[in-house]
Parts: sequence; C-alpha cells; structure tokens
Amino acid sequence: GSAESRSLRGDRIAWPDLDAVGGFGDALRNWIKALDELVLQLKPFLNDATELARVSHREPPMASVYPQHARYIRHYDNNCEEGLGDCNGRRLTAVYYLNQGITDSDGGHLRILGQRGGVYDILPSFDTLSLFWSDRRAPHEVMPNRSAAPRRALSCWYVDLTEAKNECAQPMSRAASDP
Repeated sequence: GSAESRSLRGDRIAWPDLDAVGGFGDALRNWIKALDELVLQLKPFLNDATELARVSHREPPMASVYPQHARYIRHYDNNCEEGLGDCNGRRLTAVYYLNQGITDSDGGHLRILGQRGGVYDILPSFDTLSLFWSDRRAPHEVMPNRSAAPRRALSCWYVDLTEAKNECAQPMSRAASDP
C-alpha cells in the first residue's frame, strides 16, 4: 500500500478462499453459514430500508492482522447518507475476533462512537462477534495494538444492492434456514 494508506490503517488484509479444501475451508464456510443465519434471524426485527430490509448479499470475508502499534483511524464502512456520498451498499458490519489470551492492556480494541456521544471499546478477544451499522450511525476505529502479538479478525459486510452495485457481493447462504 501507499504511505498514505499505511498512515490511515496499519493492518495487513487478505480474502480467504471460501472454496479451500480441508479444515480451514470447512471452518470458514461454517462460520459464514452461521453468520448468514444470524443476519437472516435479525431481519424481521431490523426491517427498515436503512437497516436489513433489502439485504440479500454479503461481501466475501476479509482477514486482517494488526501487528504491534498498528491501528485504523476513525472511519465509516459506508460513507453514504440518503443516497449521497461514497455509497457502496454496506448495511451491517460483522467482525469476529481470533485472539486468545488478549487483555485490555494489549490494546487493539474496536472503538465505536455512539449516536448520543457514548464511546464503546470492545476487547478483540477470541470468539467475540461485533455487529454494527456500516454507515454514518457507527463511526469506528481500531485502537493501537500495544501487544507484540498480532491482533487478528475476520470481517464481513452485508449489503443492499439497491443502494449501489457491488461486484464482489455474493448471495447469503440460505441453507441454514431451509427446512
């Protein structure tokens, strides 16, 4: 990445192969299927057009690793408001943490700024799932990783294709909810 992008975010990212054979591929597919099922179960309760009403697809999962001192400055995952801005259709962000034995002093927290001024720091500990709105309702950042151990996560974005074309979006798995 460029020097500018490294100053905005210090992580390394990759998109794991959902078709990978073996244990990792199986685990990744099972995680995506369970995550899709959770989002489908939430839809009736979050059924506004700015929520999950028109969400039927998701972007492929992204793996991120934050080495020591790395962070990601405050941002939105969808900088769109009422159809204006850099609209990408992202509605819901899911971040799943893979860090065993992490403590508050290790840093690397996900910081979400609430609409009423609250600040919420989420410890990126193993088997923790964070869900939050992708748009301007949830500005967020990754605080500096103070540990020598890297901070690892899988992220996935659920999208509304009526807002913006999204070439990489894939249909959500419906197998988990089929009888």
